[in-house]
Parts: sequence; structure tokens; C-alpha cells
Amino acid sequence: AIDIYACNYNEGKNRADLDKVISKWNKWMDKQGGAAYSAWVMTPVLGASNYPMDFAWLGVWANGNDMGKGMQSWMEDGGEMSAEFDSVMTCPDHSNAASVNVRPPGEGWPTKSGGTVFSDCTVAEGKTVMVAMAANQAWAAHLDSTGSKAGMWVFFPGAGSSDPEYDYKMVSSYPDFAAYGADWESYTNGQGWAKAGEIFGDVTDCGSQRVYHSSTVRDGGVSPVPK
Repeated sequence: AIDIYACNYNEGKNRADLDKVISKWNKWMDKQGGAAYSAWVMTPVLGASNYPMDFAWLGVWANGNDMGKGMQSWMEDGGEMSAEFDSVMTCPDHSNAASVNVRPPGEGWPTKSGGTVFSDCTVAEGKTVMVAMAANQAWAAHLDSTGSKAGMWVFFPGAGSSDPEYDYKMVSSYPDFAAYGADWESYTNGQGWAKAGEIFGDVTDCGSQRVYHSSTVRDGGVSPVPK
């Protein structure tokens, strides 16, 4: 279960101010001892004006039951902590999503700092989401053959998503930007684009990629692979 905020810093505030609040929040979360929750702050590196924000907050619970417990705990006991966050940032958009892991991330995930790539995908007319997921799995197999270090997820939009025109988001995580650059090289000069056309051509269309620097601000142990 995915928890997403699109945020801007309040006037005069910056990442250093946010980190101070995050430090307090982590202690609060530890004290609560509730449902496991992991979170990242994602700062745009390569983006577009149709996604105007200073950063995104991406959180994850293992399942919907944990999401409900976490939300209830925040509603009942998180008032003071919420005010601390509100003093630093304004987040007009808050939504959730359901995620499916397509390719597990590498050993050591999540790293303290890495890269995350998002793109909005639309299933072609006459095709189904299940056909698109099969194509995504075929692409994951291709990445296996190239030695890619990317983890892959599909995010299906949930509550608060403002009736999106896309069907799902394709999300790839990298342990660092060197790994992202290696996949970029494989896709371009390595002719990966031709393989992508073969796999996705008449199935699904994904828009321009948006690249973020992701920093892990809480590792609650939520993982797509058994630990």
C-alpha cells in the first residue's frame, strides 16, 4: 500500500528544516510501535512543469490492514507531529496506490540514497492490464539479461488520484545514479529501445520519464522480497 504526498517547502524553509522534523517523527514512530512503515523523500532531478513540486513523500505499508492501522494511529495521536510537518511544508496532493513488484530490487535495498524513475502508462485500446503486466514481466526478464540493478514496480492509482488519465505508473528504483546511467546506456546505445518496441509496441504506452533523487528517511523493514 503506497502513500504519496506532493509537497512544497513553506517560505524560508528547506530540506534541513524538514530533516529536523523527520528526526523527531522517527522517534515518535519508534515510540508508537505500530504498523511497519518505510518512507522516502524524493527530490526532482529530471522533471517537467506538469509535476510542479519541491519534493514528493513516498511511504509504504506491507498491506492494506497495516495502512489502516497506520492511518488510524496518525489520526488519533499524530496531531502535534503533523503540526511540525505543516510548519515546514505544504502538501496539497495526497493519494494512495496499490503496488505490484515486477522485479525485486538488488541486495542491500533500500540504500540511503539512490534514484527513482516514474512514468505514466496507458494500456492500448483492445488490450488488458493483465496483458500489460505480462509485457512488464518480459521487460524485467530483459533487464535480467543486461545485468540491470533496477527494481521495478507498477503503481495502480487509488484514492485521491484525481481521476488520472493513465492506467498505472511504472516505477524503477536504482541504488545510485551510476546504475541509472548504465541502464540509460543499455537502452540507447545498447539498442534496448528496439527490444522495448518489440515488447510494448502494441500493448502499452508510457510517457516521458521523471527522475528523482530518493533518500530513505525511514526503513521500517517493508520489503517486496523476504528478508
